[in-house]
Amino acid sequence: MQQHYCATKQLGNTHCKLISVLHGAPNTSKVIIKAQDKVNAAKNPISRLIYKALLCAKTEIIKTSIRYNCTHNERYILLSRGFIQPLVEYARIRKPDNIVAIGNPVTIPVDLAGFSLENKKKQLLYVGRMDYENKRVNRIIEVWQDIYKDYPQWELVLVGDGPHKSELMKYVDDNKINRVRFEGFQVDPPIRYYKDASIFMLTSDLEGFGLVIIESMSYGVVPVVYGSYEAVYDIIKNGHSGFITPFPYNKEYTIRKIRYLMDNDDKRKEMADNAMNDAGKFTIESISQQWYDVIKNALK
Repeated sequence: MQQHYCATKQLGNTHCKLISVLHGAPNTSKVIIKAQDKVNAAKNPISRLIYKALLCAKTEIIKTSIRYNCTHNERYILLSRGFIQPLVEYARIRKPDNIVAIGNPVTIPVDLAGFSLENKKKQLLYVGRMDYENKRVNRIIEVWQDIYKDYPQWELVLVGDGPHKSELMKYVDDNKINRVRFEGFQVDPPIRYYKDASIFMLTSDLEGFGLVIIESMSYGVVPVVYGSYEAVYDIIKNGHSGFITPFPYNKEYTIRKIRYLMDNDDKRKEMADNAMNDAGKFTIESISQQWYDVIKNALK
């Protein structure tokens, strides 16, 4: 998602300058992932060629759009420093000097009054959209399917709604996978789930920033996240405040990290404490100051 702010390059004949925000990964998108899925699923050679041509066309349109915006904006803002070089290479940006990065702030209330890591429950948690296309929530179910019999005191909690929720529920039912709770869409921030859970899972093929990771870390939930995008390395210190599983996705590697946390209570609590500390750099006060600095410098 790309957003434009008339806050600061001159627009038309006015003195209004522009700052643009690319609120997602710089070198892929849901449009591209869906187009790639159609190519991979095509069985007819002619259909495959057509889908490949459409994929190439969509890719070039997106690259052209990014180049245009980088050229015509005073600042082009990404969600992560790790996104800058991939964007430059992907869109063939010649002058990247105006590209900067500002992460997302935690906007949910973080009230730790009466909160204690000692009260954590033996829960794995997912919070987000229930879809296969980029969130790949089916991977979380499949991990749980392989390990739940070994951990009878643990449960998997999934919070959210989406187009594939009914399919996920049917899969769980058909395969008789125990201790899975589908909590559905929540009007209020899912703070009570963060307070209870011990491990947070995210296995998306596409994320812009992954704010739910920081939200969960704020309440001492240790994240195990698929490293499919660069911004996650700004959020998690691998092995210190959580685990980042390598690209491409590997279920067995993910299972090893989940088992490690489930088997080692002391290490899990240590990492939970580290996660809470690391989440502190994404307060709204810290992030808003970065915005003030960017706008002030752009207006000079």
